[in-house]
Amino acid sequence: MVEIKSFPAKNGDAFLVKATNGSFTMLVDCGYGETFQQHVHAELEGLAASGHALDLVVATHIDADHISGLLPFFRQNGQAEDPVIIPVREVLHNSLRSLVVPTKGFPAYGTDDAALLNEIRRRGYNPPASATDLPQEISARQGSSLAELLRKGGYRWNTHDGTLTVGEAGLTELRLPGVRVKVIGPSQLRLEVLKRWWISEIRRLGLVGSLGELDDVFEFLCSNEVIDPGVHLLAASGGDLAQVYFPDDSVTNGSSIAFVTEVEACRLLFLGDAYAEDMVTALKQNGPTIFNAIKVAHHGSARNTSPELLTLVDSPHFFISTNGEGHQHPDFAVLKAIVDRPATFRRTLHFNYSTEASRSLKIYRSKSGAGFLVVENQSDWVAISGQNSI
Repeated sequence: MVEIKSFPAKNGDAFLVKATNGSFTMLVDCGYGETFQQHVHAELEGLAASGHALDLVVATHIDADHISGLLPFFRQNGQAEDPVIIPVREVLHNSLRSLVVPTKGFPAYGTDDAALLNEIRRRGYNPPASATDLPQEISARQGSSLAELLRKGGYRWNTHDGTLTVGEAGLTELRLPGVRVKVIGPSQLRLEVLKRWWISEIRRLGLVGSLGELDDVFEFLCSNEVIDPGVHLLAASGGDLAQVYFPDDSVTNGSSIAFVTEVEACRLLFLGDAYAEDMVTALKQNGPTIFNAIKVAHHGSARNTSPELLTLVDSPHFFISTNGEGHQHPDFAVLKAIVDRPATFRRTLHFNYSTEASRSLKIYRSKSGAGFLVVENQSDWVAISGQNSI
């Protein structure tokens, strides 16, 4: 049996997973700086006091609502060999050094180049939609990128030093004692698109010098990608998913690390903000699968859960993480599509906040008559039983 906790991360993601026998603990994303300071920090200290380590930390992708909270964590945790908060055994994170061969040392830049780079660094990661300049959020936006903190802290990163890509053309499986982590995304194409987008963006802004070791500029610029919210309006209208689904085109979302963790007879599917089409391709080889728990992609957006994807996956437990800020996720069309399918078990949809869509789902009746339960403001550990209990 495993337990999963979803933290209040505003419109972001922050999950802890632990095996009840103490053999494995994993942190998946960490929301914003505020998320770490107010919620995750104390939880990690408690785990460490009980003798636990973080066997795995996964930064699914570079968007601020997933990665920002990891900055104060690794900054305060210090060196991997002498951690202040909790030991960290392994980190999965794709940054610039994962996509290109890093150079040795920093190249010389002209005055204009240096000014541009410093401006990007000053902007840092985007704050949450409702940021009120809280001190902890400001501190999370200052200083190093996650890549630089991992490198300087000597953390084991992508099984070595961060130069190996996590995804189709690199690390596709991670084995830990009693645990198998199967990476199902991103594809090499998505990472190439991300790299090309970043290079074109940096050139568009006027950088003419060598790209060099610019992990911080890479992460900060990618996290500020401008997304067109217009398509969301149709999805939010409440139509059926087959009518409103429209594929995501966010470059950073496409680079999400999506994976299946097998631990304690449980299979847990974490989809990050991955494209539905990519997940369909990756999952089709195994056919339809009932997982013990699924972290729904992109906060329940109708751009990342397609009708075809839902023919391949199901679970007694679905986790949706968002307070609805920014893009008004989750989309009700996704929630309806999840519960409308026939099932031999009762589904529970876990929301870490109460949103308009979750409240609507509480009074909705499944078209198939399948039973489901809606849990809002989920803040406790959720026990997930093994395969034989489905």
